[in-house]
Amino acid sequence: MANSKEVKLVSKACKITVKILQGLVKELKKKRFDTELGIENFLKEKTKENKCTLAFPPVVASGKNGYEIHHKPDKSKIVRGFLVIDFGVKYKGYCSDCTRTFYIGKPTKKEIELYNLVLDSQLTAINETKPGVHACDLDAVARSHLQNYMKNFVHGLGHGVGKKIHQSPNISPRSKSILKKNQIITIEPGLYFKNKLGIRIEDTILVKEKAYILTKMKKRLVVI
Repeated sequence: MANSKEVKLVSKACKITVKILQGLVKELKKKRFDTELGIENFLKEKTKENKCTLAFPPVVASGKNGYEIHHKPDKSKIVRGFLVIDFGVKYKGYCSDCTRTFYIGKPTKKEIELYNLVLDSQLTAINETKPGVHACDLDAVARSHLQNYMKNFVHGLGHGVGKKIHQSPNISPRSKSILKKNQIITIEPGLYFKNKLGIRIEDTILVKEKAYILTKMKKRLVVI
């Protein structure tokens, strides 16, 4: 459980993360980046400008690279399709974690449906997040919401965040954890299709009687 000072520091890290990601969207709309490495360099520069360090190596995954959950940015071109950005900073020793999936070009009706399925799964899980909830049950809620695509959700729903980017509680099908008031966790459902695409939406959440989202950034699909 986080005390009030720790909550403030994680909250500040989350605010900085969102500010950087919002700046990235503006630059994407200007078509500034040709490759995943270009986006990664932008994230690194802005992290340094905000007197932070990276909480973890950013994921920048364009098109079919999105299938790789922990894809390391490379010289891959930014192509038509989903673009997954998983990013967080460390501020005064405390981490943030946020993932947004954008779309480059014009999405098909099916692609929009898949995105909205992930978003609905995440919103449903956030709505069920409160003290006393079993982590495995929360994972199950999100997973069942993905309907016929449950097999394409290949990782746990989330994890604790604090001084470490991954700490207890673990939110997964086999977790024995029970959520407690003032824990800080992530909720991050995703869908992954081999050699085709990936979609993930993630927020850092403060566990209260009503879950409080610390990464306050819009989640409807941004089409660039």
